[in-house]
Amino acid sequence: MMLFPSTFLYTCLFYLVESSHFRGGIISWKPTENNQIEINYRVSFRRSYHMCDEKTIQNGTLLPGEGVLMCLKGCSGSITTMSYYCTDFSATEDWTTGISSVKYNISAAIDHIHFGFSGCCWITLVEGGSNWRMRTIADLTIRNDTGKINSSPISAMQPIIRFSYGCDYTLKIPVADDDGDVVKCRWSTPTPNDECGGVCEALSGSYLDERSCVLTYNATTYVGWYAVALQIEDFKNPSDTVPFSSVSMQFLIVVGNSSELCASRPVLPPNIITDGSIHHIPVNTIFNESIIARSGLETLSVTAIDTVSPIGMIKSELFPYGSTGREWFVTVTWKPTKIQLGSHMFCFTAADNIGQTSDQICAKLVVDGEVADDRKHDNVVVLNIECNAFKTPDDVFTKCSEAVAAVPPLFFLESSCPSHFVQCNERGTAYIIPCAHGTEWSQKKMTCVQTVADLNTDDATDNLKTDDVIFLNTNCNAFKSPDKVVIKCSEAVAAVPPLFYLESSCPSHFVQCTAHGIAYVMPCSSGTEWCQQKLTCVHTGSCKS
Repeated sequence: MMLFPSTFLYTCLFYLVESSHFRGGIISWKPTENNQIEINYRVSFRRSYHMCDEKTIQNGTLLPGEGVLMCLKGCSGSITTMSYYCTDFSATEDWTTGISSVKYNISAAIDHIHFGFSGCCWITLVEGGSNWRMRTIADLTIRNDTGKINSSPISAMQPIIRFSYGCDYTLKIPVADDDGDVVKCRWSTPTPNDECGGVCEALSGSYLDERSCVLTYNATTYVGWYAVALQIEDFKNPSDTVPFSSVSMQFLIVVGNSSELCASRPVLPPNIITDGSIHHIPVNTIFNESIIARSGLETLSVTAIDTVSPIGMIKSELFPYGSTGREWFVTVTWKPTKIQLGSHMFCFTAADNIGQTSDQICAKLVVDGEVADDRKHDNVVVLNIECNAFKTPDDVFTKCSEAVAAVPPLFFLESSCPSHFVQCNERGTAYIIPCAHGTEWSQKKMTCVQTVADLNTDDATDNLKTDDVIFLNTNCNAFKSPDKVVIKCSEAVAAVPPLFYLESSCPSHFVQCTAHGIAYVMPCSSGTEWCQQKLTCVHTGSCKS
């Protein structure tokens, strides 16, 4: 549980007593087929008003939301009710956030439409407040440079950003644009079209750099809650003044008293996911990464790593990392589906036991289509007759280096032996990996699959000791002893031959190791369990057969 200094906690409770439930959101859009656009929205509310927990996220429960997405100009009527799928929540800060989308038919006679969402009420604010209003503008004309309708920029933001009174802050608004356009940010305005209801330019003393989308603020005015209402817009050229689209985004900032120095905030050391990084994920494959956070002082501790995620991403519990006593981590796991093709923003922050938060880190996750099964023959790695050595090692190094440098990177290559595949590490080093007995490599599925041959085998032995089993938590989504896992993975991949898959304490999951000793918790498919003898997931109860 997160703890706050008494003054900070009193401030928050004072405002929560009189507060309402809206915590901000964003509305964006992109073209689809059949003369339609897909409108995507994220909304955030008070969690005690819109309850969400781990089961809500795992079950993909559709929450009723509130209000209606309306056509405001260039069209008429309601578009959809604002129901949504919860993606993240904070029990301590009492917020729930989630997303959904709707397909909307467009008319060839209309070149611009405005749509938005309004209601009551904001939490009690230092400046402005009462009703909320969001307005997004879409240009529906065919672009000359791309030959298709524009796609709007996308962004994401924690519903609540925490500042300590007396400190200076630089808040980067994360933006991405699939068309490669120039993206700028500006304050939402009440005229000529109301974009912000009661919170237009309601953060006095702040400065917004429109070109870099960076907000700077000296939190020296009043403690309390502030709402930020922005329009994120895309332009073909930096000098253009008329945007292709204008995306509404709103969130809250709370300024509280703190007994610690400004420099004592938690930090996010270099993770695999870095600010502005882009990660390509093939559809129906598992994305699994750990996020490590460090407290700003030895006397403080990290109590939460809050995320803003795409639908279906699961976050583990918070666990200690290393032996310093100052680092903690969570693991996020996501298996995107076909309807999630395209770009998604993923953001996270760390919070400590006195309510201080780190800078926000945001990355773009790009879901790519299925891997084609028509790879050129030149990409097949040729092995010897025994399938235990490369015929041309120099060529293999070149192929591996090119594969891992590609976008997205490819770490597994097909070999001339169906019973084996080639695993490449980040340095271009290649390893010949056997499939389990009765299976063969499928480049399309990027895994070993069952063959028609008899699956029975007597010569497969489980040579792992009990000590080599990696223990997971009760939810089977995080390691109990991360340091030990690093050692086990490092020893396994350094063995001859190297071993990249280890048994876990959960039969439904296994552990995959990279060449650098990094470990990932990987789930088996429904109805299967891990078999260390065969180094693959098999039908439940059939491992010894």
